Amino acid sequence: MKRLIISLTIIAIIITVGLIALNTVRRENERLYGLVESVMRAYEAGGADREISALEGYFKDEYVKVLGAFVDDDRLADIALCIKRLRPMLESGCDEFGAECESIKAEAERIWLSEAPKLYRIL
Repeated sequence: MKRLIISLTIIAIIITVGLIALNTVRRENERLYGLVESVMRAYEAGGADREISALEGYFKDEYVKVLGAFVDDDRLADIALCIKRLRPMLESGCDEFGAECESIKAEAERIWLSEAPKLYRIL
């Protein structure tokens, strides 16, 4: 009977930690989406330098530190690369600024999809 209780406790801990990780990824992605949207709105209004700085700061100081425990570093590096491209694109007046913002959101979505539990990953 003790083995059953210990086994069920371990399974409950694993499920709890998994749910906490999923909630953390979802929450951080939503915040990242909001910052990217504010960058896009500011770009359309004529200047997004302050918003890009806020996005870079959030990504570096919070997003990477929080999600680094759950997510592969290569996926975070892909987002970092997209964010680093924004300022030069803004300064040069590149037409693909909006597409790069969408790339950031797509990479964050890929992180969510890679962390979400799927039946085929369990089997």
